[in-house]
Amino acid sequence: MKPLKRHSALIGLSREHHHSLSLCVRLLRTPEEEHRNELEPHFAELEVHFCEEETMFAPVWQNIAPELKARFERDHAKLRQMMAEPEYGNKVWNTDFAVTLRDHARFEERELFPAVEPFLPSGPAGLEG
Repeated sequence: MKPLKRHSALIGLSREHHHSLSLCVRLLRTPEEEHRNELEPHFAELEVHFCEEETMFAPVWQNIAPELKARFERDHAKLRQMMAEPEYGNKVWNTDFAVTLRDHARFEERELFPAVEPFLPSGPAGLEG
């Protein structure tokens, strides 16, 4: 299978998605355990990640299907709310957080990033694979 080409501005975000997906696998493997030591540092990273995406995509939303923007904003709001009120030892919360984060990262990689890439400014690197 040919590697996915990604706009240079999105490569770092895609790497961060991979890191989040790995965390989700661990949470879903043992949702009954308290994952505070893994989650708390990741919350800070996620907030930076969300802000970077929101800043980067703001100038291109007018070119993107409104339902993609709505999903993006809804997911970020839900994840931020969950991070503000974590229930580390709660199996249901851990499962919901992991599924929400996993589905959001997949949505961005599979749907949102391909939609925004044509509208991002091309830098010296352009597309990288």
